[in-house]
Amino acid sequence: MAVPLNRPAAVFLDALSLGPVDLDPLRQWVDLRCWPSTDLDQRFERLQGAEVVITNKILLDGSLLASLPKLRLVCTASTGTDQVDGQACLERGIAVRNGGAYSQPSVVQVTWALILELRCHLQERRRQVAAGDWQRSPVFSLVQPDFDELAGQHLTVVGAGDIGKGVAQIGSAFGMDISLITSQTSPEDLETALRRADVVSLHAPLNSKTRGIINATSLGWLKPSAHLINMARGALVDTDALVAALDAGRLAGAALDVLVNEPPGAELDRLIGVPNLILTPHMAWSSRQARRRLVATIAAHLQAFVEGPWPKL
Repeated sequence: MAVPLNRPAAVFLDALSLGPVDLDPLRQWVDLRCWPSTDLDQRFERLQGAEVVITNKILLDGSLLASLPKLRLVCTASTGTDQVDGQACLERGIAVRNGGAYSQPSVVQVTWALILELRCHLQERRRQVAAGDWQRSPVFSLVQPDFDELAGQHLTVVGAGDIGKGVAQIGSAFGMDISLITSQTSPEDLETALRRADVVSLHAPLNSKTRGIINATSLGWLKPSAHLINMARGALVDTDALVAALDAGRLAGAALDVLVNEPPGAELDRLIGVPNLILTPHMAWSSRQARRRLVATIAAHLQAFVEGPWPKL
């Protein structure tokens, strides 16, 4: 595999977001400059002369893209591309490539870790042992708090991409009935699937159709015994409505790996301590193996750019 002599200039705007991972596979194809993170007012200066930009969560809006005449390729270090103005890229002949299915095994695994925690109350069981409750028990076992088996219950998965299908496959292995919600699902069928659900797991992209798909109305369709998991984008869920449902006991529990603002600010304070709400710091995607696959995927996009038919200025 020949290494290009004149490598195109590339900028990674938020390389720190990938954590400790080897980026040398990217440098094989481009002259790469990495920034740990980038503020919005730093983007223009840092992207001058770049033919390639890599971004995880740094916004690339239309006005910025219009000011970058040499830009030919955007690689998102993520599955989603909502941080990029796709229409502006299309109009300017800028290709957009995402991370594909790199995170599927990682997200599926963490999704089920959270579902099982909500269902089996394992942290509470650890607390019981640490507090001496088991040691003081007059019988051999502590059976409270109660938990229910997943077998025979209903799993509704919103988003039928690689991750959603992977979550559904594990649900089937537990003996659950499955509803897969796609972009073609009618509002009536969505309502039916949510009303049937014992567990709802969100894995849909963020767009005009999915924004706020879980709101006061749709939360009202769920059983009080149901659990909600959001592993997709924070804006799929109306957080105020979710907190109200949990506080009122209209929903048994929820787990959020994503929030609207990341990292969160003071708005996180009201979520900490909400009963039966688990918060994790947008980490489901980030197994060591997933991050290596992501770098390999971006490297493949860069190789295709260098060796392929893209027009160069």
